[in-house]
Amino acid sequence: MRRRAALAALAAGAAVSASALAQAPIPTRTPLGVIPIAPGKSVDRVETNRVDFAPGQVMPRHKHTVPVICFISRGDFLVKIGDAPERRAAQGSTTYEPPETTVHYFRNASATDPAQLLCASLAGRDDKVLNVMLDPEPGS
Repeated sequence: MRRRAALAALAAGAAVSASALAQAPIPTRTPLGVIPIAPGKSVDRVETNRVDFAPGQVMPRHKHTVPVICFISRGDFLVKIGDAPERRAAQGSTTYEPPETTVHYFRNASATDPAQLLCASLAGRDDKVLNVMLDPEPGS
């Protein structure tokens, strides 16, 4: 008898929880940006990476063979991509690294706090090597 009562109470609690979830509003979606991919390409997989930076740490000069979109999940970065001027990429923003474009650096803007990127590489069937480290810039 005790066991039946316990099961009935558990079932009633689950029904209340399911009912409360059904009535809860859906999570809020906040657009972060629309990033055109030019030239367009066929994508059959998205490879994702978390990139952790120590305070002040720099990802040196590199390029990608495919489009890469990064979400700044922690901290702020100073970024120089292609011919664009250096810019600050703040936590919660996104960056776009076009294929075959030199990324001169991604620098954690803080000398005291770690920072983090969540990156997605848009790869096609024939894309094998996605990241290429480059020699340092002359004079650096």
